[in-house]
Amino acid sequence: MQQPEWKILDAADMIMGRMCSQVAKLALLGEHIVIINAKDAVISGRRNQILAKYVHLRRDIRNLSNPRRGPFHNSRPDTFLRQKIRFMLPKNHRGREALKRVHVYITGIPSIKASKYENAEPIIVRNASKERLSHKYVTIEDVCNNMGWTRKRGNELSA
Repeated sequence: MQQPEWKILDAADMIMGRMCSQVAKLALLGEHIVIINAKDAVISGRRNQILAKYVHLRRDIRNLSNPRRGPFHNSRPDTFLRQKIRFMLPKNHRGREALKRVHVYITGIPSIKASKYENAEPIIVRNASKERLSHKYVTIEDVCNNMGWTRKRGNELSA
């Protein structure tokens, strides 16, 4: 079986929504994509409003009848970004297969998996750079810290 050709995307200073929609489209077309520096992607808007929105999603999920009821939102930057990509894919077998072709890492590629992606070619996502924004944006790392993510030594190299 032939190894898939991976494409690598550096998410640093990229607008999260624009980047995720284009990554979802590439994954649906059959591309294998690795996203690095997920914690450095940005969300456009006012800081207070964005943080309030995601903290509300994280904390005010429960109700009195069943305190374990979802939906659940991840607070780790790699799973947070992967979930946003999942929301942009179709909710069927084709979407699940596309999501398997997307790997997201908090910082760089772990040394354990580096040989898997050594021939990966970089891709450029159009209209997703931070320069399109004014000064109003928040990084995913800030959002996840406010949602309860505690950065531990082992978390940064998780897939």
